Amino acid sequence: MSTPDQPHSLNALSDSLGAEYDQSQAAQREQVIAELRQIVEQVPEQLEFTNSRRFKIWGPILLLGSLAIAVGGLSTGSKGLIWLGVIMAVLFAVMSWQHRNAGTQVFMRLTRRELWVDTLSAPVDLAEVEDILVKDEGQLLLQKLDLSEAAVLPTHRAAKFQLFGNQAMALNKPRKHIRIMSAGLMTGGRRVQFEEMGALLAAYRDAARAQRQLDLLQRQG
Repeated sequence: MSTPDQPHSLNALSDSLGAEYDQSQAAQREQVIAELRQIVEQVPEQLEFTNSRRFKIWGPILLLGSLAIAVGGLSTGSKGLIWLGVIMAVLFAVMSWQHRNAGTQVFMRLTRRELWVDTLSAPVDLAEVEDILVKDEGQLLLQKLDLSEAAVLPTHRAAKFQLFGNQAMALNKPRKHIRIMSAGLMTGGRRVQFEEMGALLAAYRDAARAQRQLDLLQRQG
């Protein structure tokens, strides 16, 4: 009779199906982990940014032009031109001094998890970034990162008395966002165009989200 053997056969079949299911689940998990790691590793572990040398170059040129205006006022006896030239010369002299180290001092850093800016009190979790805008506004570059409602906003300190200086602001309205203004951007000694910066921010945001998922999977074992 085959009846006594049926429970044993059913148990064996159940064990076999269970093992196949476990193997399938493990394979899928390993595939997901591999894909997440690929996203993370698409960007360098860290990128550091300075502002560009735009005003370091143009400051002295504009200073000389202002002095020429003042000299022109002296030669024509025009007090208006003299004062205009002097005021402009002072402003451009201050700007030249403030930007004397342009291109050498790191003020912003991207990692696979966070954005760091020197005028923010704490790093920004890139996984919380929802929308990205990078715009060339002529003399300054704007970066705007809209954050999720769950994001923790840092505080910011004002970069006082700086002409066209680097400034990051953490704002709540109209929604949580980080706004960064700078005199262009450089990394590794080369200038970064605004289109490239937008792509870099998006890539690092994706890496941060992938890293968050990896951390969750690793905690689950």
